[in-house]
Amino acid sequence: MRITFNLETLKMFLYAWDEKLDQKEIKNELIEIVGEGNVSDADFELYAYSRDLSPATPQLASFIVRPKSTEDVKETVKLANKRKIPIYVRGCGCSHWAAWLPIKSGILLDMTSMEKIMEINEENLVAVVEAGCTWFKLMMELGKRKLTYLSSEMGGPAMTIGGSIIKAGGGPYGTCKFGFHGQTDVLGLELVLPTGEIVKTGSWAMPRCIPFRREGLGPDLTGLFIGSEGIFGIATKVALRIRPLPEHEEFLHFEFDSWEDVVRVGDVATREVGDEAAYSLDCSEEASKIGTVSVRIHVFGYNQYALSRRKKLLTKICQKFNGRELDPEIAKNTFSKVVEGLPEIFAAGVWHFAGCGTVPLRELPKYVKVWREIIQKYGFYRNTFGAWAFPRGWTIYVHIAYHEPEERERIISISNEINRRFFENGIVPYGIGGPEGLQPFLKGKLGAYYDLIKKIKQSLDPNNILQPGILVSLNDA
Repeated sequence: MRITFNLETLKMFLYAWDEKLDQKEIKNELIEIVGEGNVSDADFELYAYSRDLSPATPQLASFIVRPKSTEDVKETVKLANKRKIPIYVRGCGCSHWAAWLPIKSGILLDMTSMEKIMEINEENLVAVVEAGCTWFKLMMELGKRKLTYLSSEMGGPAMTIGGSIIKAGGGPYGTCKFGFHGQTDVLGLELVLPTGEIVKTGSWAMPRCIPFRREGLGPDLTGLFIGSEGIFGIATKVALRIRPLPEHEEFLHFEFDSWEDVVRVGDVATREVGDEAAYSLDCSEEASKIGTVSVRIHVFGYNQYALSRRKKLLTKICQKFNGRELDPEIAKNTFSKVVEGLPEIFAAGVWHFAGCGTVPLRELPKYVKVWREIIQKYGFYRNTFGAWAFPRGWTIYVHIAYHEPEERERIISISNEINRRFFENGIVPYGIGGPEGLQPFLKGKLGAYYDLIKKIKQSLDPNNILQPGILVSLNDA
């Protein structure tokens, strides 16, 4: 029998052989860094870490590593450079676009052991936390002091703060007024760069300065890492602006027959930029109830006058644009779940999210039109179109429920068409992730912008060890 190999096949064979040969040696080196109980290459753990919330194909790491400190992360990164091993970074695993799946095996860095609240500075209103701290843990501790961060994600309490910041997430809780994580309230980051150096950003980087403002000397380096999906550096600590808890709050719930009318409400709610009338404004239409839009609004104020003014304005504008007032307790319950958890959503089945991103304020209805066309085409009605407001725009999403494994291919077909059509309309996604995320829909379409990200990546990460294949592929022409 004659066996032939092309060059690429031979490289793959040699790489796999070398990796197998060095497995025990590399594991021992990792144990020296983080301790024996914090490294695993056991099959059952590798499989447990092989999925995020998306239907992407499971991807196995070679090692699960749980650092306990910035120094642990630094030494792990230095080892990865020495050994040319990829590192992928995971918070609580809540991404739904394959944002951390280890597509080139290697080390999967589980950041959840780095969960300390380092400082709550009540005088300067700054909280410093380790990147693996969850929003729930921080919010509970702030609440004891009558303070708050005033924002959360749909994944809410379970999400790590570092993961939220690095993907620039947000909403629906607090997004209408404060935008996304990183737009206003991230004051600085501590990061381990892909070559092992530790750097801080913002005022935090200046000698003898505390983190009190996001900008430091020169360009806004904090902003460079926010939304980077972890390809430029590993966040180990985050400094956040915190606030006193609002003393007054109210909830509104209206039903509309037209998304055009909902857009008019969103226009008024966010018109006074910097003093938005609504704290949270969340809207949805179920595929089983086409033409009925539920709008839930959270209003707060530091005094009764501000609260009354905002509530009166929003009630008047909802009524003016044909909204029917419903039970406000439903709105209150919705926003409470975002902060406290969403167990009943997952009890109902497996959810897949598609078409997630931001669009300009006035353009929302055309995405609803596309979604309606697609669900009619496929005749699949276990899904919802949702939107929540941020200053002068909307974050939109479609979540799709499936009950049986054999529905997976149909769900992926629906999701792919939604993503493709939404990108044709124009949308800024939460993140791109890997090749089973949103990369295929943007490949070759970002031009010089994509090339610039690649150049920054190549400069910071010459060995391409950090999140290779996520957000950008250095092999693209």
